[in-house]
Amino acid sequence: MFKSLKSPAIIISIITSLLLVSPMASANNGVPSDLDQIKALLQQVLTAVTPPPPVVNNRTRLLFPFATNQAGFDTAIVISNTGADSTGTIGISGTATIYFFPASGGPAVPPVTTPSIPAGGQYTSLISTLKPGFQGYVEVVCEFPFAHGWGFFSDLGARNLGATIPALVLPLARTNTGVESVGQ
Repeated sequence: MFKSLKSPAIIISIITSLLLVSPMASANNGVPSDLDQIKALLQQVLTAVTPPPPVVNNRTRLLFPFATNQAGFDTAIVISNTGADSTGTIGISGTATIYFFPASGGPAVPPVTTPSIPAGGQYTSLISTLKPGFQGYVEVVCEFPFAHGWGFFSDLGARNLGATIPALVLPLARTNTGVESVGQ
């Protein structure tokens, strides 16, 4: 009910009405006798009309330091939009653009853009599906905050070998200071 209220005047009017007809009002000219009850009532109203905090930055960069689909191996990558968790949904949906940088140091190959990933959702794919024959590192630019990722490198069918690949959360901008740390 209160989520559609936009005007502070309407909110004040509702609070005043509630206080005047409230059973907590005393015979003291309608002045409530218990300030804690007023505080609790105001907190309920303000909680109901307060929008979620704004998301300051709507992007996340991830780095998968190694990915391959060569010599009988393949790599799975997972991109998670963790904008929904036990504290509530504060994230947004968005796409992710996957950039491929070959181990040969040659030019980057054309990127792939995912479908929209909802807050609380995931995108999963294999390098063999995205870029057959690729080997190198992968950077993912997510158009949503709170992105995290995970990779899995294995022989085809994961029969003999398997290893996890961390997806590092990178700063949004790089500097030419010569020092790079993602603080992880």
